[in-house]
Amino acid sequence: MDVITLYHLNMHKFSHIRHIFFDLDNTLWDFSANSHRILYEMYQAFDLQEMGIHAFDSFHDQYRMRNSHLWSEYKLGNKTREEVRLERFQHTLYDHGIDNRLMAMRLADYYIENTRRVKDLVPGAVELLEELSAKYPLHIITNGFEEVQDFKLVNTGLRKYFRSITTAESAGQLKPGKKIFEHAMRQAGAEASESLYIGDSPDADGHGSMNAGMSFIWFNYKKEQNTHRFNCAVTELKAIGAML
Repeated sequence: MDVITLYHLNMHKFSHIRHIFFDLDNTLWDFSANSHRILYEMYQAFDLQEMGIHAFDSFHDQYRMRNSHLWSEYKLGNKTREEVRLERFQHTLYDHGIDNRLMAMRLADYYIENTRRVKDLVPGAVELLEELSAKYPLHIITNGFEEVQDFKLVNTGLRKYFRSITTAESAGQLKPGKKIFEHAMRQAGAEASESLYIGDSPDADGHGSMNAGMSFIWFNYKKEQNTHRFNCAVTELKAIGAML
């Protein structure tokens, strides 16, 4: 189903909306592009090729796999934030035959410090926020680490668009848990029946927000098949403005 069809089917569904909540990573802030950039800089800065990691793509792909697994464990409560930060690099080094905890700590610190400064946004993000902020109070709900997410918003100039920022740390629960969405709505002074959530993750964003009673628009930038049967999905942010 194309964007135009979705528009005609769904524009009437959002007439009741009074508050709009956004995910941050890969919805507004281009996490994939920014993370790739920092990892490449890291690969060069720490001369990882000389340590035995002969191809950046191998380093990048193993890191993504390890990071994804550790975040899954973090969501289940099996890993702490500090363990995720360190072990994603420690395990990536192990995968390349390198047992060096000190180097893993240095890589972990470099990644956190430098992720804050990169500014690539998803195409259409600023234009959409300019349009919607003139009509609605806007808010953020994010699983990302609190201090990093705040820097991202400030450094990209996005902070000014949002009335409230809810992180998993401040809410005491990660998405897709119901509690984080309810916490965000209380903080915003919003009712679930008048709240819309926009995000890229079918589970964390889609099922999580809908379980909390919110409306949802799936930002399907990967153009995946809509097996989740969400009522509204777009592949470009610019399509959202016309619906609201």
